Formats: sequence, structure tokens, C-alpha cells
Amino acid sequence: MQPQTNKLKHWLLKSIFILGCLLLLSLGIIQFAFNFWSSNTQQMPQKAHWMHRGLYDNKTIYENTLAAFDSALNKNIAGIEFDLFYIDSINDFVISHDLPNRFGLTPLLLSNVFKKYDTSFSYWLDLKNLTDDNKQEIAHLLNKQLIGDLKSKAYIESGNAVPLGFLANQGFRTIYWVQYNRTNWVKKFLKKKLIQWYCIQYPFSGLTIAASMADKDFFDSFGKIPTFIFHIYTPNQYHLIQNQTNVAVYLMDYIPANEK
Repeated sequence: MQPQTNKLKHWLLKSIFILGCLLLLSLGIIQFAFNFWSSNTQQMPQKAHWMHRGLYDNKTIYENTLAAFDSALNKNIAGIEFDLFYIDSINDFVISHDLPNRFGLTPLLLSNVFKKYDTSFSYWLDLKNLTDDNKQEIAHLLNKQLIGDLKSKAYIESGNAVPLGFLANQGFRTIYWVQYNRTNWVKKFLKKKLIQWYCIQYPFSGLTIAASMADKDFFDSFGKIPTFIFHIYTPNQYHLIQNQTNVAVYLMDYIPANEK
């Protein structure tokens, strides 16, 4: 009985050792491939200042409206971000942070925004409901609406990596929203490896992250990748990240003094 027990222990230890070596090898390959990919990413805007949901006060001018976009255009803002949902029943995108709209406004269609502004702006499109189920319909509709130079001016954002990767493979400019745990070392390590894997697998144009999470850990890990930073509410938040060399777009919730 004892020899069989020792043999089983030996087999288990050997199996664990082999699996551990394979895991370390896989992680090393992912890191190497990610480093190569990040050093060859396409050129993006450099330190551009765009407006979050347009220029608004939600009193006389509401977010995600033509009035908010007009205000941004009048201030010579180069780009705007807005939230949108794909609605299959009308085969169009509705611009709103919430459905139904929390201000009770008439739905604004993406097609009407493109018709009015065309390439006057660059566009950060926060696609709220991109899934594996609707990715093909969304790709087909985007191909119809992003005509000519407009396609190169639009950046589609989602935190759902696989369907976003499908859009990236269809030739759309895509930006992958990332966030990861800062308190649990194991969760942080594994999530960052997963982000790296998605970046290797799909030709994303860049990453997006909230200003509150754009810390040293993030820039140490992803500092060579074009980054689009959102939720910049105060000058202090802006000053903490304004010298990072890989930032493509600062998505502002106020106009910096040098931009007014």
C-alpha cells in the first residue's frame, strides 16, 4: 500500500510541476507577444482634448443633445463623446446615457448627428449594449453610416472585448474599456493578463480607462498603448495625467484654461 501511495504522490507532484511550467511559459509568451504588439500600435491623436457628452450644464443645455454638440463646436472642440444604444426595432442607434432618457428628451439618432456634423468632429462612441448576439447587425449598420472619411473619425468603445474585437476585425477603430482590481494581487495579475491577451488577439486602436484608475500601475503595465482617458472632472485630475506620453485623448468634463 505504501509504495502505491508514494507513487501517486510522485505522479501528482510531477503533474503539478509540469502544469506550473506550462502556465509560466504561457504567461511569458503572452507578455512577449503583448510587448511586441504594443510597440507596433497605430498612430493615434496625441493629447487631444474632447468633450464628454458635449458641452452642457443640464439646465438650459442637456448632455448628449444637438445643443450640447453645437456648444462644443462653437468652442472649436475637436471631438465629442456620447453614449449610444443599438435599437434593432428601428435599425439605428439612440444617443442617451440611459434608456429611457432620464431627462425625458426625445431620442436623438446617431444617423442625424452624422448627417449634421459629418467630419466636423472626431467621435468617441460609447456603445452600451454591444454583445455577441447583435455584433453583426451593428457592424452592418455602422458600415452604412460611417461613410468615407467619417469612418476614420469614429472610435467605438466597449468593455465587451470579444464582440468589440469582431468590430475591430471588420476595420472599425475600436477602443477597449478596461478596469481591474487594485486590492487583490491575484485578481489584478490575472485580469491584466486577460487584457493583454485580448489586445494580442484583436486589433484594438487603444484602451480607455477612467481618470481615477489611470495610476502608476496602469501606465507601468500599458504605457505604450494609445490611451483614451475619461471622467476628468477637475484640474487636479488632469494635472496628474497630463504628462503621460501615450495619452491619445483626454475626455474632459470641463474646458482647461489653455483650451478656452
